[in-house]
Amino acid sequence: MERPSLTLALLQAREAAMLFFRPLLNRHGLTEQQWRVIRVLYRHGVLESHCLADLVCILKPSMTGVLQRMERNGMVRRYKASHDQRRVFVELTEAGRTCFERMSGEVENSYARLQEKFSEEKIHQLLMLLDELRVLHP
Repeated sequence: MERPSLTLALLQAREAAMLFFRPLLNRHGLTEQQWRVIRVLYRHGVLESHCLADLVCILKPSMTGVLQRMERNGMVRRYKASHDQRRVFVELTEAGRTCFERMSGEVENSYARLQEKFSEEKIHQLLMLLDELRVLHP
């Protein structure tokens, strides 16, 4: 008997969860990656671009393109450290903060719909298990 694929099941579960949020992101003209950047920067303020990439689970080469588009759209500002030009910092602009604040209620409504279908207890269990899995090292 073939073993079920954990990685495939995780991807399928992610897609199922995103069905609750993707229409909202589409209405606001944001990609999933852009929303993750906005959420993390709203919570943390200024971050180095490589730290931001790690926190939002975007590969560093892809992160450059995401940030370029977001900067062009006026959502983030990037700047180099004065003492080390290799270090690039990223922060939300006022438009980026406004976007988060404008969308946060709708995002909470989407979470509530997901929780209604899956239950608060199961979501909590799942998050605990995923956190345990996340910190495993081969």
